Amino acid sequence: MISGRGRAASVAALVGAVILAVAGPAGAVGSAQPAACAAAPRAAEAGSGAASRGDDDAMAGMAGMAASPASHPMKELADRLARTPTGGTLTVQPGVYRGGLVIDRRITLVGVGHPILQGDGTGTVLTIRAAGTTVRDLMVEGSGPGPVDNPAGVSVEADDVVVRDNHIRDSYTGIWVEGVRGARITGNVIDGRKSVAVSGASPAMSQGDMGGMKMGSGHGAAQAGRGDGVSLFDATAPLVSGNTISDVRDGVYLSHGSDIRIECNSVVGSRYAVHGMYGVTVTVLRNRFTTDESGTVMMYGGPVTVDGNVIREQVSAATGFGVLLLDVGGARLVNNVIVSNRVGLQIEGAAGEGHPAAVERNTVALNQIGVGVFPTADAVMSRNSFVQNTVQVLGLGPDGGGGPSRWSRDGVGNYWSDYRGFDRAGNGIGDIPHVEGAAAGRLLAGDPALLALATSPSFTLLRAVEQRSAGQHPVVVDRFPLMAPRSPSLPPVATRVALGTGLLGGLSLLACSLVLVRCAKRRPPSFGKRS
Repeated sequence: MISGRGRAASVAALVGAVILAVAGPAGAVGSAQPAACAAAPRAAEAGSGAASRGDDDAMAGMAGMAASPASHPMKELADRLARTPTGGTLTVQPGVYRGGLVIDRRITLVGVGHPILQGDGTGTVLTIRAAGTTVRDLMVEGSGPGPVDNPAGVSVEADDVVVRDNHIRDSYTGIWVEGVRGARITGNVIDGRKSVAVSGASPAMSQGDMGGMKMGSGHGAAQAGRGDGVSLFDATAPLVSGNTISDVRDGVYLSHGSDIRIECNSVVGSRYAVHGMYGVTVTVLRNRFTTDESGTVMMYGGPVTVDGNVIREQVSAATGFGVLLLDVGGARLVNNVIVSNRVGLQIEGAAGEGHPAAVERNTVALNQIGVGVFPTADAVMSRNSFVQNTVQVLGLGPDGGGGPSRWSRDGVGNYWSDYRGFDRAGNGIGDIPHVEGAAAGRLLAGDPALLALATSPSFTLLRAVEQRSAGQHPVVVDRFPLMAPRSPSLPPVATRVALGTGLLGGLSLLACSLVLVRCAKRRPPSFGKRS
């Protein structure tokens, strides 16, 4: 039998672990969820307006279409395109159409049953050169190998083009948009060439053995590398919305351009989910980025708004950034959930330009490093939740410092899961500042392998001494720390993982305590006996 004291100790251990799980990452953030994305608006049905006036011959045989897709030369589709008047709709029957196609007049090209436009492994499969064209419900595959000439599944070379609800695969770049205004890229599925290396990267493969891989496809051309899912070059007012992108180089790459809106996309298994260079007025809104090498990487240009995204498991040892800001003016990061990355947020940029980054109401949780700040970083951080990151904030200056960034706005700071202060006034603001010291940061910056020891008793003691010692130069002094979080909650998967880990630990403690109590009960004490 176990004594009442033993049972009480065991139950206390379990209850304590459960409380730790619930009060830790699962419960230390607010209840608000990031806003959900609306379904992508669908274009008008193919039969409306002037549709099909030049395509009656194609529609006649659709009712008796065989279940097995037929094979057609692309010239057949090109001839039907030539008979379709400007503003009409060309409906494509199920089947495989082999070769490249160029649209040079404004039409709607719509597939039934996702017919396949299959390139021959050279150049771009579908090129759109007519303003106002819509292309939807097609399967597009088999571009050239790249990177020379930037071959793509679909190339947009005219204003106000809509590319929606297509499935693009086995192409170097999924959708290429260059020098045009008002492109709308919505609701597409883009699968990259997972079996080959990212273009420009080491030939060493992350998927399988490069030496044993067959370089080539059913189209007879070598697959030299992976390009981007959607590539925007000098595009004005493009919308990239509701796309599902996987296994590409960069999910959405943008170079120059302005008024760019990237929203409600899912990017998985790629290098960077969003990679921006010199973009002006860029909005990255309500996306889901998971298991890429890095999430949102914004370099130069600005302003940039990153709002309401969930960015998870960017764990590359070389990058692994949830969000990286490099010399971006007027950046705003609000309402994001940034969880389980190598570095949640890293900021580097010229200070003193008058446009500090505004970092507000974000949940930065369970990352190896919550925030990395260079001495050149200029940011104002308020109402964020920093929850159980291995290192909450790492100063990246030579002395471990983090520059002039401020950790509160208008008398409101941030929530810190390791804050040990109190709130006697009951106003939700801690009475003593929260301090993150620089000494531990200097050690970790000098040898990142020490991250494995960052939660050890020695580092815990070092941080405690830093918080109380004079003469230190801390990387963070939050003078108005929050007692409760005000940021979005963790996504369900992260919460379940945190709860599962805590409950597993609680069960382990319970089992150990039962064993210890039973052993202590059976084995009498040996003190006081002589040999």
